[in-house]
Amino acid sequence: MLNSKELTLKLMSSNSTKNNKIINPESGSVIFAEVPENKTGIPSGFINLKLGFIGTGRDRRGAFGARHIWEKHKLDLNIQSPDLLPQIIKDILQPGVDILYESKDKPVVLNTVKGLVSLQLKKDALGNNEYSIISAYGRKNSRGVVFAQLKKA
Repeated sequence: MLNSKELTLKLMSSNSTKNNKIINPESGSVIFAEVPENKTGIPSGFINLKLGFIGTGRDRRGAFGARHIWEKHKLDLNIQSPDLLPQIIKDILQPGVDILYESKDKPVVLNTVKGLVSLQLKKDALGNNEYSIISAYGRKNSRGVVFAQLKKA
């Protein structure tokens, strides 16, 4: 686990420890929010942010998490330094904002005031559903169907 103070420029430019989870600056846990039970069959689960991976090649294949967000979206999200990234993600992931899906395995949380966060369903070490943050954008619209509202974890 990493807290926001550990997110330095040096750490963000490396590709080690990509699966380390980042601590939510408000709760002190690694959970940022929750996708609740819903009628669509999309699994419920907690949302976390991993340190992630910048990706490889010109297209940055495999990119996800805090490193990807820092590298590709710090400008549109107005992130001044890496240690501010967890708080900006938390600000997007407010209870009650819409969760949409265009494809059922990659829901998007849309906060029309702050931006959006794209998620990917994973399994934790115990086999439970969890959602990993793949990316975040300053964009305030998204395609898809609303299937639930974000729940505070």
